[in-house]
Amino acid sequence: MTASLGVMMDTTSGAQRFYGGKPIKMTHRNDGEDVDFHRDDIISMDISADRKTVVTGETGQKPKVCVWNAETGEAVMHFELSAGSRGISAVSLSPCGRYVACVDLHNDHRVVVYNIQRNKQLLQMNGSTDRIFDLCWSKRPDDLRFATGSLKQIAFWHPADVTKRLKQPGVLGRQVASTYFNCCAFDEEGWLYTGGENGQIQVWADTCQVVKAMKAHSAQITSIEAVGGKIISGGKDKRIAIIEAKGGNFKLEKFIDLSASFPKSIDLFNGNLLVGLRNGSIVEFKGAIGGDAAENNILASHFEGEVWGLELIDGGAKLLTCGDDNQFKEYSTADHSFIRAGKLSDHKPKNKAKEKTVTASSMSIYPAN
Repeated sequence: MTASLGVMMDTTSGAQRFYGGKPIKMTHRNDGEDVDFHRDDIISMDISADRKTVVTGETGQKPKVCVWNAETGEAVMHFELSAGSRGISAVSLSPCGRYVACVDLHNDHRVVVYNIQRNKQLLQMNGSTDRIFDLCWSKRPDDLRFATGSLKQIAFWHPADVTKRLKQPGVLGRQVASTYFNCCAFDEEGWLYTGGENGQIQVWADTCQVVKAMKAHSAQITSIEAVGGKIISGGKDKRIAIIEAKGGNFKLEKFIDLSASFPKSIDLFNGNLLVGLRNGSIVEFKGAIGGDAAENNILASHFEGEVWGLELIDGGAKLLTCGDDNQFKEYSTADHSFIRAGKLSDHKPKNKAKEKTVTASSMSIYPAN
């Protein structure tokens, strides 16, 4: 995703197609016609297990959630949250494909559940006084639970089980080290896994309690996924841990070292590992589960603020960009490949109180060099 567009990319050719970006009348983004795509920056997303359906959430006072086809880029449906929501910090599509759960950036960080087949909101409830950074549905068949994660608390939600409390806080227990939480993921057996600032993965049972904690990283865990009997976690130690998880038993299979940055998102599909890095790159490890896969950088982009400069060079054969991350990047327009990147400025004022982040606001091929 980029700005208000969803991007579908062929990792072999580098060719891209887009969801959204259609011509509309020039009005304020909060006014005008109701369109079936985003008109503000996308800040959260989820994708179905078969990789055919995407759900995305945007920023804004009345943020929109859009559901669209990942193969064609065609819109499926959309709905808006109430005024004052400020944005959608996390969104998740249920495994059955009927429900979307999301959480907003209101002071109460409200949790909303929406039936996308009936086009009806089922639930809106205050989630936490702290920002909720992650949300995930259980992957166990016929288990309509989901969990939300804020810095200090994991909460379990039971919207379809009248025998249990709708929202139940998770309990660490005395035997587990207290930590801040960064990410969460359910597996097909109904276990919930959370990644902690202390480098541990916590294992949560149906009782909403931690039954095991295991050290996976030497630094903060920043992303986690659980699929196909595997737990895949990434941390600020620039490593990915792959752990076998079956029947409540866990065994470390391997570590994968990353060359450039740490993971912000991880996905595993058909044995291939896709990793989104903090530095704006997306890397792929084909056959990561079966053997020693090489890191393949399939996309390199800017990663902080806005991209302000763009210039064609070498008769249009190459493209230069620059932006708020204090970097320039060079691309080939022929095969859509990344060529190189560089730092724009090392200037650091002596007065730390006046120090500002160095950015680039324009670009030109003149003068030379």
